[in-house]
Amino acid sequence: MGSSIAFSFVPFREEDYTDYRSLTSSPRVMEMISGRALNENESRARFERALQQNQIAPGFGNFKIISDTDNAFIGLAKLVLAQEEDREVEIGFMLREPYWGKGIASEATRRLIDFARSKPQLLSVKAILDPLNKASRKILVAEGFVSEFVGEIDGLPGEVMNLVL
Repeated sequence: MGSSIAFSFVPFREEDYTDYRSLTSSPRVMEMISGRALNENESRARFERALQQNQIAPGFGNFKIISDTDNAFIGLAKLVLAQEEDREVEIGFMLREPYWGKGIASEATRRLIDFARSKPQLLSVKAILDPLNKASRKILVAEGFVSEFVGEIDGLPGEVMNLVL
């Protein structure tokens, strides 16, 4: 089943910081990511890292999810390589609250996994999430991810899930 909203991925650019900040400043969006909304400095640092990640390899990085009907900013999806030669890629997403529960994260995850599968050098996709994030976990399990680690990650509760391609 697809999303109830048609959308596209567009790589984040420097001028998209306001959209990015709309996610990181939301306590509800960030609750399962950092445990709290980010301040301006934290948000700017993460955004700069996201822009750097967008330069590692074509087709990988941090993407704005944009509505095809009205160009509304829906959220972020990422498929990130730490280095171009890596054999594992990290997947993730953050959606603005009005778009929760509409199948967008599921559809975005499927699209990113399909892209990863098209890259023969990649062996696996990993996701890092809060173990209490039942919605994200359900999406990942439905796509075949399995839990590899549950415990503290960077001082927060975390779970690493993996999908072998």
